[in-house]
Amino acid sequence: MTALEFHDVRVRLGRGRHAAEVVRGVDLEVPSGTVAGLVGESGCGKSTLARAAVGLVPLASGRITPDRRRAVQLVFQDPYSSLDPRMSIGAAITEALPRSGRTAGEVARLLGLVGLEREHATRLPRHLSGGQRQRVALARALAARPEVVIADEITSSLDVSVQGMVLNLVREIQRELGLTLLFISHNLAVVRYVSDRVAVMSQGRVVEQGPVDAVMSDPQDPYTRTLLESIPRLRQ
Repeated sequence: MTALEFHDVRVRLGRGRHAAEVVRGVDLEVPSGTVAGLVGESGCGKSTLARAAVGLVPLASGRITPDRRRAVQLVFQDPYSSLDPRMSIGAAITEALPRSGRTAGEVARLLGLVGLEREHATRLPRHLSGGQRQRVALARALAARPEVVIADEITSSLDVSVQGMVLNLVREIQRELGLTLLFISHNLAVVRYVSDRVAVMSQGRVVEQGPVDAVMSDPQDPYTRTLLESIPRLRQ
């Protein structure tokens, strides 16, 4: 069963003669209960595709299913900009909860799910580290009870020592909840670590996709081979 599907999706940004097609006929499926990785260099259209999935940018053509906005939640690269600096962590999570579930106990449960203490609910975003803020952003996305979570470069702004902890957390939550996740990154090693399937994007198009082991062991597209060659290898 497919939880998120892109059908010949095209997105144009800008107006008039300055408009540019940044997503060019993307077909992509994310099976339910899996982690699908989307990898490609900066500017290839990955983040635009993610924003289109939650309605932040309009489609020029094609369609995305599901098309219910709350069914897909997006976790942004910069957690600080996605959190109101004047709003406590608890209030930010409460705001995302369905009205019937807006309780202190539910906020505490979500904080615990992402490895934070109940006491964090009273703090402001500026009092948290980058890794903690990213955990809050993830808890806030889960509060909306989505069918799919899209994680857009969520580790790229973090220190290397923190990246691993966040990646492990994402894997644990996905397995515990049976969550469907589209994990976006420019780092193929990171995508390989968390994903069941991978799609490779270049210049607005998906050039290759399939089970992560198959794509990594036998890449068919030259761009995928270039990405693989760029992964640092330990010297023997």
